[in-house]
Parts: sequence; C-alpha cells; structure tokens
Amino acid sequence: MRDISKLYQKRNVDSMRLINDAFDFKTQKDVPFMFNTCNYFSFGYRPEEIPDDYYTNPASMLNHQLEQFDRHYDLIEDNYVPYLMPWYGCGVTASAFGVPIRFLEKMDPSQEYVVEKAVIDEPSDIDKLQVPDPRKDGLMPLVLDTIKYFMEHSDLPIGFTDNHCPLTIAVQVLGYDKLFYWMVDYPDKIHRMMDIFAETVITWVSAQKELMGHAYNYCIGNQGIPVAEGVGVWMSDDDSVIVSEQLYKEFVVPYNDKILKHFGGGIIHYCGNASHLLDCFCSMKYLRGINNFALGEWQNVLKAKTAFEKKGIAYIACDFTPLDPESYYNKLFKEHGMSKQGLVVQSLFAPTTGVQDGKYELCDRDEKTVAPIIENIMRAHFRG
Repeated sequence: MRDISKLYQKRNVDSMRLINDAFDFKTQKDVPFMFNTCNYFSFGYRPEEIPDDYYTNPASMLNHQLEQFDRHYDLIEDNYVPYLMPWYGCGVTASAFGVPIRFLEKMDPSQEYVVEKAVIDEPSDIDKLQVPDPRKDGLMPLVLDTIKYFMEHSDLPIGFTDNHCPLTIAVQVLGYDKLFYWMVDYPDKIHRMMDIFAETVITWVSAQKELMGHAYNYCIGNQGIPVAEGVGVWMSDDDSVIVSEQLYKEFVVPYNDKILKHFGGGIIHYCGNASHLLDCFCSMKYLRGINNFALGEWQNVLKAKTAFEKKGIAYIACDFTPLDPESYYNKLFKEHGMSKQGLVVQSLFAPTTGVQDGKYELCDRDEKTVAPIIENIMRAHFRG
C-alpha cells in the first residue's frame, strides 16, 4: 500500500484552499467537489466488501479505510481529503446513557429500543441524568481506544466519531412519543434534559480532541467531507425534519448554538427536507455551514442554498450518487442556475445504494464505471 499522506499531499493543499474559499464566500472559478468512494460505514455495501472483524478489531478498521484511500487516488482527481474515522454507528453518545447497541454481522452498529429497559420512564427520571464519563460509559471508551490505535499506526488526521446534537440524543434516549408529548406537558424537564445533552456533546467532543491534540476550533471534516479552518464541531440533527418550527426554536436552537459557540462555530447535518426550519438554522449565531443529504430532491436543495447564502452560511450539498447523476446536476446548475458561492459538493458513492426522487434505491454498480460519468459532470459544472 502506498504512503497515503504523501500521495495526497499536493491535492490536499489545493482542496483545502478551495474549501476555505467556499466558506469565506470568495469568488472562485472552481467549486470543491468530492466523489466520495471512501466510506467508513457498512450501509450501501455488499457483505463481502466489509471485513469480518471491522467493528471488533481497530487494525481491520484502519486497514480497510486506508485501502479505500489508496484506490480512490487513481480513480478521479477530485477534492477528497483522506482522514480516518473511528466509526461505531450513530448511537455512541446515547449508549453512554444506557441505550443498548447491537453489533450485527457486517452491519453498522445501531441502537436497540428495549421498552422494558427504557432509560427514562417518567419525567422525574430526567432529574437523575448526568453528563457521562467518556473514559467509562457506553461505547465512548471503545472510540477512544480506536483513536489511540489510529494515532499509533498512522500519520493521517483523525475525525471524532459520529456526533449527534441534543435533539437526536433525546430521541434515542427518550423516544419520539415521550419527547414530543413532554415538550408540551413538561417543558422545564425537557429544557433541563437538552442542556445536559448539550454539555454531554461538549464533554465528549472535547475528550476526543484532547486525545488527538486538536484545538477546540479545529475539525478535520464531517462525514468524510473536509471543512474550513476555524470550524470546530459538526453535529447530526436528522430528526429536525419532523419537528415543528415552534418546538425546534424553543427546545433545539439554544442548545445547538451553545455547542457551536463553545467550539468557535460549526456545521449541522441533516438528511432530507427541513425547509420549514430554514429561519431557525439561520438564527444560530455560530452556525458556519449546513451539510444536507437531500435524497435527490433537488428542489429543496435550491430553496436551502438560497436561504443560507443570504446569511453567509456555507452549504455542503450531499447525496448518495444519484442513479441519473447527469439529470440531477443539470437541473440544479444548468436549468435552474443554482449559485456556486459558498458551495461544497459531495457525491457519495455506494455500490448498492443510489437516490432518485427523494428515495433510496437499490442498485448494483461499480465505482470505476461511474467515475468517468462523475468526472464529466465535475468538469461541466464545477471546474472553471
């Protein structure tokens, strides 16, 4: 295997310059674009492509990710910047509160909802919540051990593990029904809980940064996408798409902003359509970027990009590589002339999963076959 750090050295410099310019809304002829074939998760892959011990052996996780970086370099000359990801699913933070996690064979670890073992049964249980100890609770120590292994066996940068905002943690710990009912019936309890979850995110991200020697306002990237200098944190806020504007404004915005402020600004991710919350996102004082997996709904991409550009918030337009990528990008940039200011684009490739008209679709394709199509699109729309 080649030396990844040296292999990407010049490309990384050029890519990070483009990304910094995008976040600063500088006029540029090239838009940072990634055809991401280096995915740290299992979703969208054939079982035979995932090592048997990927989630039980940090050496296997490291080698699998390095092999992807190695293959990608010759595939396409895009703006992908390789970094390692200690990946144990989307439930790591919730696991520190006692939410059980299932490790299924060759699948992403996921939280398991066990009614008889609910973390919180009554509103009074919220008073017992405490910020977890990253060295002891849930899967947090496993993540820290994996980071240590990566640091000892590679010189590549490392991102902190999948990171959720207070709303998503609340859904995982409390469940949808209780959370939404109690927002109305017990608002003071929910505010206390959301503040604890905000403090948890700050504590957990800080522990990983301290281990890696990262500054509080430094974050190599989010979900495989490099970010600009001075962006200190990213969070997933996927459940934002089903929360009303009123509830989101009261119970989510203050706690997201608290986290973003602590790290000098950051990025929020969501999948799908949160067009009803665009004003709420724009009200967050320390929000520097939005990462949106739009699921092929290009109309919502246009709407979101327009709103965020007015507020100087960078827009990271993401999707699993569409089944008809030429049509998708033509609609956005040729037919509707979407602005390229403050824009970063990622087409995330998975062999068995694509998007079409707002849905995930099963498919069977090879990155080497799709890459030339994507390269033509990149040169047509994103290269000056």
